[in-house]
Amino acid sequence: MSNLTQKAMAQAVSDLLRTRTLDRITIRDITDACGLTRNTFYYHFHDIYELLKWMFEEKTQEILGGYEAKHDWEGGLRAALDYLYENRQMILHIYESISSDLLYRFINDVMFRHAEVIVSQQMKGHRYSEEALHLTAAFYVNAVVGDVLDWFRSGMDRTPEEMAQMHNILFTGSVKSLLASAEKAAAVGRQEK
Repeated sequence: MSNLTQKAMAQAVSDLLRTRTLDRITIRDITDACGLTRNTFYYHFHDIYELLKWMFEEKTQEILGGYEAKHDWEGGLRAALDYLYENRQMILHIYESISSDLLYRFINDVMFRHAEVIVSQQMKGHRYSEEALHLTAAFYVNAVVGDVLDWFRSGMDRTPEEMAQMHNILFTGSVKSLLASAEKAAAVGRQEK
């Protein structure tokens, strides 16, 4: 029952975000929308930000579930971009509110988890450190997240398919080269310690 209650509140905040920014939504708005009490809300979440965090974590699992197992970088990126595009009014209302860092963290978490899987797949047969894996994944994630944020600012003027294809082209073929550079950078970092 608990998970159903949390999902009802997540759906309520998602629906509300289609018509107003996050800073204009109250806990009462959420509880009224799903027929729950404020006490029920506080039983599950400390505040609206914690509800959004939970909602984004659930969505991350849902989006990446199958793609991580298949090591499908482009498919996972496309699924994440499709979600953002299909829910663009909600996403833009979060982005335009005072809590846009929650959205940044959601996108970053989705992309980082996915990038680590893809980079580790490219490492097979080579001896790269975990630090090189992390640096390479972080490099790609920062590039993708920065581009996604620019995409928001432009009003999502490209399709998710175009975005995914573009990043797949950039990602494919450059991972091994970047891993080698990241290994050298990691070695420099280890020498300084």
